[in-house]
Amino acid sequence: MQKIACIFSFKMSSWVSCQKIVFNLLKAYQLNPDLELLNFNYSIDQYDQEIYQLAQKIAQSKPDVISILDHKPHPARLLIPLIIELKRLGRKPRFIFHIFGDFTLNYNHWGELGKQLEGFEVDFVVASKRQKHLIDKFLQPEHESVVCPFPVDKKEFFYAPELREKQRELWGLKKDDIAYVFCGRLSRQKRIHTLLKAFSELLESTQSPKAHLFIYGNPDNVGDQFLGIWEVEGEYFRKINRIYKSLPLSVQERIHFMGGVPNAELKAVYQGADWLINLSVHNDEDYGMSVAEALCSGLPAIITDWGGLASFEITSIKNATFLVPTKIGEKSKLINYDAFLDFLKISLKNSQFDKRNDISEVTSDQFSIVPASKIIQDLLGTNPKPFSGFNQFFEKIMQNVTFFQNPYITTRKHINTTYREIYSSYVREH
Repeated sequence: MQKIACIFSFKMSSWVSCQKIVFNLLKAYQLNPDLELLNFNYSIDQYDQEIYQLAQKIAQSKPDVISILDHKPHPARLLIPLIIELKRLGRKPRFIFHIFGDFTLNYNHWGELGKQLEGFEVDFVVASKRQKHLIDKFLQPEHESVVCPFPVDKKEFFYAPELREKQRELWGLKKDDIAYVFCGRLSRQKRIHTLLKAFSELLESTQSPKAHLFIYGNPDNVGDQFLGIWEVEGEYFRKINRIYKSLPLSVQERIHFMGGVPNAELKAVYQGADWLINLSVHNDEDYGMSVAEALCSGLPAIITDWGGLASFEITSIKNATFLVPTKIGEKSKLINYDAFLDFLKISLKNSQFDKRNDISEVTSDQFSIVPASKIIQDLLGTNPKPFSGFNQFFEKIMQNVTFFQNPYITTRKHINTTYREIYSSYVREH
């Protein structure tokens, strides 16, 4: 039996998707009866002395494997004193890092930690194939990352048609109305402004009396900092509100801002809706928890062909998923707007309701806790080579990030080669 030290913050993240990811990963470990799990709380509000005491406690528990399930705080603050203590005790456990989308925000921390990890067995576990392509750019050839999707709990998200009618009554919909839904942060990189514009054009071009758009989530001020776009609190929401107010009243009546809702309510939302829409081209889009949950609930989706969202393409069921082409343009990441409009028009005529149980089954077989547990179990049965540090490409990027104020854009505010070298992994052309 292997002893696994699971390290994560007991204080839940303000990002709901990250809360789900951590605890569902923990459930995936718990499914394996051959593992003895020891849970350790590593949170952002711990003082240095508490961190040192935690490092000693973990080392003295003599784990065979140390698994990092969370992304905040960055593990370097804990693992550097922990590695020192492990070396003092003459122990060399294996390290498993479940990598989140913010890896590319923390090159300096990873660089510092990477030097300390040299000689230890290390696994980098990513959430999607495109994230693997990105992360592998930073690793030595013998240290390819392993794909383990962030799992969905099938007890929470599954096909439940009995919830549909009640949810649609709450929305005030008729039987043949078509409900589109977005769930997530209202962020520039989620392209809510594009969604509003396209939905308005859909109604104007088709004159459809049936379509409604429900937008769930709270605004943020993340902007697009990699491309030099910073936003003050509420700036982006004010922008989309201006767009909304500029639309014809007949269109405004079909757009419903629902705000943030508890996770427990989303199951009914996905059953009541006819299509999920997610136009994200976020730098951190390594996966897409709301998309995974919606598909596991049987809801077909229109999503971008960007980053981890591309993992959700269902090829075995016609029109279950539409992937909107994306590319890295001169000054921003671009969505094929005409293709998105075409997908919206097709979706108006294809509710896919008779295929929803099939969508749920196909998706759950890939993205739920049981298959994730199997991947982790198989990983623990392998013997990785000792870590030899990050590669020269990583060092180059880290130097650029350290010494340049805007390392990803030119003086003319064009996207530069550095950004393209990294994020070419997130478009299909890679």
